[in-house]
Amino acid sequence: MNIDNNAIHALINRAQSTKSSARADESASFATALAENTQEANRNTTVKPLEKYDFSNMTPQALHETMSALFQSGQVSFDETLSFLGLIPSPLDKVNYDGKVPTSYYQPVNFFAQIQERIEGALSRSEKQSAERLQQAADTLRRIQGQVRINSQT
Repeated sequence: MNIDNNAIHALINRAQSTKSSARADESASFATALAENTQEANRNTTVKPLEKYDFSNMTPQALHETMSALFQSGQVSFDETLSFLGLIPSPLDKVNYDGKVPTSYYQPVNFFAQIQERIEGALSRSEKQSAERLQQAADTLRRIQGQVRINSQT
């Protein structure tokens, strides 16, 4: 049996050109699909404005989450977070304990005004340490007020 070398080369060249055109088609279809998906993602993406901390209009739930995030990121100390515990309602604050947080946990509060009222109350009862702790909480809030939020979970 005689094998013609020219025929073998022709077959190899034809197979290679078929593979390269198939690769080119795959690359083109991948590039097209990628471009379409990128355009679709760009249409569906909305840019949210940067959110800033506003302790003059924040729910106790948001304060709780904010203080946890700030503590975890190292922006506030453990002692600073302790001064906020009294500002956040707990299930134990309810007259009829049912294990659920009070509805006030989800209602916006002006924490600056609330702290000021509590400072005045503590001073009227001669509770100097309590007033100092509350003043530290107010100072911490003023320091963070208006900064861009770490994450927009709240």
